[in-house]
Amino acid sequence: MEKPNRNLNAPDIDTEATIILQDESKSGETDNLLASLPLKPQERYKFIRSIGFGGMKGVLLVHDRDTGRDVAMAIMPDFRDRPVRDLNRFVLEAQITAKLEHPNIVPVYDLGIDMSGSPFFIMKYLRGSTLAVVLKKLRAGDEETAKKFPQIRLIQMFVRVCNAVAFAHSMNICHFDLKPGNIHCGDFGEVQVIDWGLAGDIMTGENGQIKGTPGYMAPELISGSSSPGKAADIYALGAILYAILMLDSPLSGLPQAEILRRTVSGRIPLPSVEGTQLPLGLQAICQKAMALDPADRYSDAMELRSDINAVLSGYAPTAQQASAVRNFVLFLRRNIYRVIILILLLIAGFLAYQVWLLKR
Repeated sequence: MEKPNRNLNAPDIDTEATIILQDESKSGETDNLLASLPLKPQERYKFIRSIGFGGMKGVLLVHDRDTGRDVAMAIMPDFRDRPVRDLNRFVLEAQITAKLEHPNIVPVYDLGIDMSGSPFFIMKYLRGSTLAVVLKKLRAGDEETAKKFPQIRLIQMFVRVCNAVAFAHSMNICHFDLKPGNIHCGDFGEVQVIDWGLAGDIMTGENGQIKGTPGYMAPELISGSSSPGKAADIYALGAILYAILMLDSPLSGLPQAEILRRTVSGRIPLPSVEGTQLPLGLQAICQKAMALDPADRYSDAMELRSDINAVLSGYAPTAQQASAVRNFVLFLRRNIYRVIILILLLIAGFLAYQVWLLKR
């Protein structure tokens, strides 16, 4: 990483798009997974309204008549015009997400095709907003958002994201598109990783694809120098922590091609905001997680989480390689009240001794 040169008035994080650059020669079409999906009764899900559209799918709010609850339905409106690989990716997203049963990963309840042959899957309806929207409001100086999401809370939320990623990795699944826009912040403290549409096997990924979001994509995903693995998700986690500290994505405001070039060369400025002092431990964590060489990053999300928890508890993270003096200063901070009480007791003892001497 290089020294900071930041512009906090750069474009919004949530305007950054996921990109997939695919080598068509390596992406042959296979069997259509839709053929194995069950036909679902049309009357079970009642349409309420559209939630949003992006990529190859749309999301609707529907009412599940069987359970009496509102749920989110992911659909592929133009499925008839899509190649088989897109249809399969849609089905695989639902199957992968359904397999990842974790409190910090959005749950999938149902998967099938409707009477028209269109694929769909049902997810929990999430109330709240994405971390990208939260950071955008914080960057704009929204007081209500600042009161609801102080930096300490954002970092605690980040720890839960690390938990979700660690669980996915334990199931041999990488997300490959971790970013603030894919982290949902609920109204009652819920934190869930969403949009597993680019997720793939931890060892092999998908041949012939560069996938992810510029600024959060690991260098090896861009250069194609190695098979994608969990180190790519570790890099993205570091970039998310960077965004939490800076209220902005790494290299924001630059053209996409320049972002990709600087990422591959490792020219990422250290997180630093003029007029404020960011914790050195968190800077060190970002730097280690976003190391150019995957071997220099954290070995897994649990190790990264441990360093975050160390900072939250007043200790130096392993990434900081703190000196003895630094560790002593942190010891004093963690035990400041005990130190003050000890000093007062020593002063009181000294004064009592002086009084005793005067009375002799």
